Amino acid sequence: MLPGLALAQNSASIATAVEGQEAGFRARLQTAARLYEELEYEQSLEALFHAKAQARSDEDRVQVALYRGIVLADLGQRPQSLTAFREALSLNLDARLPVRVSPKVERDFENVREELRSTRAAEARAQSRPRTLPSPHEPSNTDRPVQSSEQPPGLVTPPMPSAPTVDVNSPQLHEERSRGLRPLPLVLLGAGVVAGGVGGYFGLQSRGNIQDARETFRMEARSSHLEEARSQALVANILFGAAITAAAGAAFTWFTSHETGRVAEVSP
Repeated sequence: MLPGLALAQNSASIATAVEGQEAGFRARLQTAARLYEELEYEQSLEALFHAKAQARSDEDRVQVALYRGIVLADLGQRPQSLTAFREALSLNLDARLPVRVSPKVERDFENVREELRSTRAAEARAQSRPRTLPSPHEPSNTDRPVQSSEQPPGLVTPPMPSAPTVDVNSPQLHEERSRGLRPLPLVLLGAGVVAGGVGGYFGLQSRGNIQDARETFRMEARSSHLEEARSQALVANILFGAAITAAAGAAFTWFTSHETGRVAEVSP
């Protein structure tokens, strides 16, 4: 009876410890969600770090990774946010965002889902594709006769035509190079700089409202400051995204413009 009693007590203590750990995980996750709603992003990330340490199942890890992706996106750390979304969707491809986010963040999340879905489909096709073995009747490369490089007598190889030369000092060449100034990349780059500057202004305004909300003691004023901060942060994120898109477009149009190919059209 004594060994059985000790075994029952050990099982009860283990079950109590597991329940306590699950309750601790839920409390950490709820704290992280509350801090995110209050725009305390750094503290929310710290709570998510402790919650991940107490996660016991893949579903718990999915919830932590989703919240981390959302918080990092609002902080403007898009690569880290995409990594967190990829971690969550790798565990559960049908996972959904736990809170409402901006259209840009939701679009990034769905793009990661489609990327993983395409990757898994390609891997499945590669695994199901049958391997082709060489036929035993097909001669190998070593059995094929070696072709002699010597030419039979009387066969004369025609000379290869020489490539046309281009005079680098030609006035036409200088004229073509002068046409290389492309206004579209400069316009896109200027638009990106303007969008980034305005986004930075809204970001500073958002942080100012957060600071005002911390310093005030009136609930109505605090709610108003937090709402303004959330709106300004959303506008800042949109403008930062537009700035990045404009810069990428400027780089793309700069390197892919057809103006650089006109030098080859200059006659010798």
